[in-house]
Amino acid sequence: MGNIICDKLGIRYPILQGPMAWASDSRLAAAVSNAGGLGIMGLGFCPPAVVEAEIRAARALTAAPFGMNIITCLPDADKLMAIALRERVPVIEIETFPDFFHTLPLYVEALKRHGVIVIGKASTVSEAKIYEEAGVDFVAVKGCDGGGHIFGFTGTFSLIPQVVDAVSIPVINSSGVADRRGVAASFMLGALGVEVGSAFLVAQECPIHANYKTAIVAASEGDTVLTGVDAGDGVRGIRNPLTDEMHRIERELPPEEASVRIREIGRGVLRKAAVEGDTVNGSVVVGQNLGLLKTIAPADAIMRELIAGYQKIAA
Repeated sequence: MGNIICDKLGIRYPILQGPMAWASDSRLAAAVSNAGGLGIMGLGFCPPAVVEAEIRAARALTAAPFGMNIITCLPDADKLMAIALRERVPVIEIETFPDFFHTLPLYVEALKRHGVIVIGKASTVSEAKIYEEAGVDFVAVKGCDGGGHIFGFTGTFSLIPQVVDAVSIPVINSSGVADRRGVAASFMLGALGVEVGSAFLVAQECPIHANYKTAIVAASEGDTVLTGVDAGDGVRGIRNPLTDEMHRIERELPPEEASVRIREIGRGVLRKAAVEGDTVNGSVVVGQNLGLLKTIAPADAIMRELIAGYQKIAA
C-alpha cells in the first residue's frame, strides 16, 4: 500500500520523530532518518549559530531526508528561516501562537517557493483549518495528552478523526503514540502518519540528561500534570516540586499576578532538567503515554516497534 506522506517526504515509513527542545538534535534526528522515518530537530529556540551547526551535523550523519522546526512568533524566526533555506533543509515543521496566525501564509509561501515540504502543527480543528489555508502540505495534530506545550484541550484520539473530517490535506497524529498499537490506532482514525516525541526521549541517542530519562522510566500512568494553563502557557510534564509550586500559585494568587509569577519561575526550567539533570526543580516534559516508556533503547529499536504497527495496517 502506498502512502502519500512517504512519497512526498522520500522516506520508507510514515513515522516522524517530533521536534523537542534540548532533546531532538542532529544525532537523534539522523538515527530516525537512517531507520526509515523522518527525524526532525527541535531547533526553534536555538541561536542561529547552533541551528546552522546542527543542520550540517545532521547532513554528515545521514543521507536520508531530515527536518527542523521553526516557531514563527520567536524573535529569531526570520534568521532561522534564512539558514534553513540556505542550507536546503528539505522539511520544515512550522508552528506559531494564535496571535501570529496572520503571518503563516508568508512563511509557508517562502518555504514552498524554495521547494521545502511544510508541516503545520495544530492543536484544534480550527487551527488545522488555518494551517491548511496557509498552504502547508501536511498537518500534525497534537492532543492535550501530549508532552510539553499544550494549546488545545481535546484528547488525541478524539481530536484526530475530527481534524481528518475537517481538512483535505493528510493528517499526522502528533501525540499519544508509544508503540505499534498507537500507530495502528492512528491509521484507523484516518491519520496517514504519526509523529512521535515522548518515546524518543528514552532513546539512547537522545541528548537529555540521564536523570531525565530515569524519571520517565520510573514514572507511571497518572504521573503527569498540566501547569500554566491559566497563564496561557500550558505545559505537560511529570509532577514534582516545581509543578506543585506552580499549582499553588494558580490557586492562591489572582489570575494576572499568577500568570506573571508562573512565567518568572518557568524560565529555563526545561534546560535545568534536560541539560543539568535537575528533575526536582526542572520541567520534565513528557506525554501521558509515559507509562508505556519503560526501557532506554536505541532509536533503531524504537523505530522497529513503531514500524511493526504500520506494516500490520499496510499489509
